[in-house]
Amino acid sequence: MARIVRRQLLLLGRAAGVRIPRPCLRRTSATAADPSRSEQPSVTLLGTSYPTDAWTNISNPIKSVLPRKLHQNPSHPIGILRNIIEARFPPEIYTRYADLSPIVSLGQNFDSLGFPVDHPSRSRTDTYYVNSSTVLRTHSSAHQADVFRSCPTPGFLIAADVYRRDEIDRNHYPAFHQMEGAMTWKLDPGSEDVSVIQEAMESLPKADIEVEDNKVHFHASNPLQKEYSPGMATAVVMHLKRTLEDVVQEIFHRAHINETQEKVRVRWIDAYFPFTSPSYELEVFWEGNWLELLGCGVVTQKVLNNAGAPNSPKYY
Repeated sequence: MARIVRRQLLLLGRAAGVRIPRPCLRRTSATAADPSRSEQPSVTLLGTSYPTDAWTNISNPIKSVLPRKLHQNPSHPIGILRNIIEARFPPEIYTRYADLSPIVSLGQNFDSLGFPVDHPSRSRTDTYYVNSSTVLRTHSSAHQADVFRSCPTPGFLIAADVYRRDEIDRNHYPAFHQMEGAMTWKLDPGSEDVSVIQEAMESLPKADIEVEDNKVHFHASNPLQKEYSPGMATAVVMHLKRTLEDVVQEIFHRAHINETQEKVRVRWIDAYFPFTSPSYELEVFWEGNWLELLGCGVVTQKVLNNAGAPNSPKYY
């Protein structure tokens, strides 16, 4: 759902959803340098042995943090934040996933989401490789296709520890946490009957915050997917934004961040993600600056098709 201390939320397709943003990457020379090829034929992670090869680049410090699972500790700040966010989503509608393995295939982490083969995030300087076909997830979205395929409810929430070869500084750490989620509606392709989404939106609380939004939901540089009618996509985007505005209000009010009693100010801006269109980021005005909180958008039809859920309208 940010820098809500670098956690993440949701996206949209015949679907919509949200995800909290990836900070820009900066690396020290030590972080960026290619490690020497492991002399060990295998590496044991979370009790399972994996073969190593020339791609293996997981350091001992990263191995040591894999078992922590801070998001599963209800007394840890990350666990507290997770519980606050989950409380805004009824469990009968949103299935919770918080114990998915951080060790995933290239297909899960990149291919299922439409990342091109030459995308920089596939580099060993960006990603921790167990071996040439297996990585430590770089985002909670690595589980998106699997969950779309198997989730028993219309929506889901994923909480996860994630790993990127970031430089360590006051805003970056190689092991951090994300949350994301999605909601689905079964609608006919191209349908303009979005009453089911409108009814769902009427049940959402309206956040008491100042929201800047140009209300132009899609255009040439942030396009509407050809599979969706303008009415359908607009309804999903509005539901998505309203949902996230409520979450942001809850978090900031609980934290007593707004000591002046002025309303929290947020703004929506256009964004780009390989697996959503249109896509957006949400920023909050804090201490005189606009800070990025999360990214979200309409899940692409290709992602849904690859997940085996072609008729599921969703936001993530």
